[in-house]
Amino acid sequence: MSEKKDATEEVRFFNVSLINATPMSIPKFPQPQRLIGELIHSIEAASPTFAWVQFLFRRVNLSPTLVALKNAMHVAAEQIKTPKRSWIDESESDRPELYRDWYRRSGERIKRIDAIANVPHVLFAIQGMWVGDPRQLSTLPFKDCYDELDRLGTFVYRNPWMLVELVERRMVEDVSPYIMSYAGSRLEPPSFLITPDEIPHFVHLPVVKEQSALKSVAFTQYSPVVSKGGVEGAEEPEGRGAAKVLRLTEVPLIKEPLKEKEAERLSLMSSPTVRSLEVAFTPGKTDFLISSHSMPDLNRYLAVLKSVYGELSVVGGQSKPAFLADLPRIVGVDAPRR
Repeated sequence: MSEKKDATEEVRFFNVSLINATPMSIPKFPQPQRLIGELIHSIEAASPTFAWVQFLFRRVNLSPTLVALKNAMHVAAEQIKTPKRSWIDESESDRPELYRDWYRRSGERIKRIDAIANVPHVLFAIQGMWVGDPRQLSTLPFKDCYDELDRLGTFVYRNPWMLVELVERRMVEDVSPYIMSYAGSRLEPPSFLITPDEIPHFVHLPVVKEQSALKSVAFTQYSPVVSKGGVEGAEEPEGRGAAKVLRLTEVPLIKEPLKEKEAERLSLMSSPTVRSLEVAFTPGKTDFLISSHSMPDLNRYLAVLKSVYGELSVVGGQSKPAFLADLPRIVGVDAPRR
């Protein structure tokens, strides 16, 4: 017989996405380099049995899709402006959509598309696994990532197939259908668009005034001497295979956000290959993982991090956190005892 599952050990998967599916929104945490520290602080306070949060990102070109969306929005707006004509007496009346948010703010949103259509694009996804009280997921700081058009929200579900996506570090890369749906009925995008300038708001190492502020993190002394390092990754061939993972054994203790000149290389973090920064928490310990689907690209990624944070101690990481071996017991499907 399998042991009864602890009521507090509920397994949930989650995705962080735009709550109103506004694809031209560029959400970000208000303070650069602060999100990861706030995230770990929130996880420590919630104290789940296990938490795994992945930040996945890839350099893309969405200009054709954004231009197509702009044209579709123009057509839709013109249709909404055209009065309805009664087939009975040919009288005219305004369409109800004329007074709704989509039309009233369409001009503002088209201007945003113009502003971002021809700049570099980074496709970004935040996803993870939570073992504990699922209500605590609402305390994570993603709701504080926003702009004037939309904000991020946490969408929670039970689908166990998400575990495969997490282990293989997969994200939804074809977001064109989600973007184009904005001109009609919106679809929630599982990945969202940012520009390289927003990367330092998401992908960075924690900033804390005192080491004791994050009790589960192993810190080491921060050296301001940084190497020149590499830059953005090159295009990788198809058939990338399983994700390659490195674990940071310690992270530098950084007490104040790096100055803009020091941190600007974080904007070079994206590559044509999917990369990740990950936080894996078990009580008393937080691991930082980085991954790519090719070892050469992972080494280039590490070089960029070192060019910002100085020398980093890393070891080879497992694609599956050790905690996952305990998952069958938690969900109550472990093998019967003999």
